[in-house]
Amino acid sequence: MKIPVNLITGFLGVGKTTAIKHLLASKPTNERWAIIINEFGAVSIDHAAIDERDGLTIREVAGGCICCTANVPMQFTLTTVLRQQKPDRILIEPTGMGHPENILDLLRNKFMKDILDVKATICLVDPRRWAQTDFNAHETFQDQINLADVLVANKTDLAGEALTQQFTDWAKTLYPPKLLIESVANGEIDFRWLNIDPFPERKAQFAPHTHEHTHTHQHEEELQVPAVGNPVKKESHGLGLYGCGWIFSPDELFNLPKLRQFFSTLTGIERAKGVFRIGKDWVLINAADGQFTVQYIAYRRDSRIELIAPQKPDWAGLEQKLMACLLEVPVA
Repeated sequence: MKIPVNLITGFLGVGKTTAIKHLLASKPTNERWAIIINEFGAVSIDHAAIDERDGLTIREVAGGCICCTANVPMQFTLTTVLRQQKPDRILIEPTGMGHPENILDLLRNKFMKDILDVKATICLVDPRRWAQTDFNAHETFQDQINLADVLVANKTDLAGEALTQQFTDWAKTLYPPKLLIESVANGEIDFRWLNIDPFPERKAQFAPHTHEHTHTHQHEEELQVPAVGNPVKKESHGLGLYGCGWIFSPDELFNLPKLRQFFSTLTGIERAKGVFRIGKDWVLINAADGQFTVQYIAYRRDSRIELIAPQKPDWAGLEQKLMACLLEVPVA
């Protein structure tokens, strides 16, 4: 029996990880699922937002995009998951700047076609971003929509009814038509949408990855363990964006009010997210569109943050501000 697999696509900050967490709430208890998460930067954050538990395997591909033509890290990760975990379903979350076409080609190639049952590609869109002319013209954004079978307006509570309706009306004019067009808030997509069979002849309008691509593919386990006071720093550049991530020693503690201040004063940053130890607990801070959320999570590994920007910021200055959020006395 083939293993069903879905792509959950969408641009930076649209809420893909939140949607996957919502889907996991509907996961049959007798099934083992695998989640493959790709992030633009070398420091993976999204996997920390999802609690790995019985019946769930999470694998991240950091430091590049799995939609590259030479997507060796993706092939390796997918093959390993299939061999070792033998999942009943696979969900793949590409980076928000990723082009889906090459991933779909990989899932349907001669080596995978007898193993995987490729189901509908689900694309999440923030209607507020869709309404921005410069954003709407982005080639990757357009092809994420072109290749989607199910198109979902997310964050409708923030976009408002009128703008959401404008997006829905526009989506209905697309050809080939979408199999399903829906509107949700907080990533509350329906589990049943995963089982929709894809439209057979969707084509990308633009060639995947004609952009500058200088970031490297580095496995998470290759990053050294950081020492107290000396975080590991990794920069990335590609897809028209600049990224920088830091990993801090698990022995270091952060001051939550200072972190709130740090995130609230960020400028020129397209996307910011991090997990931080603030005592006995860890928090996930997720920032997009000038807003951020703070939630307590079960992650218990280290503290880490990833920042993404359209222009290269002063990474050294931002690192100093991060260091200033640390408590002076780390836990021994």
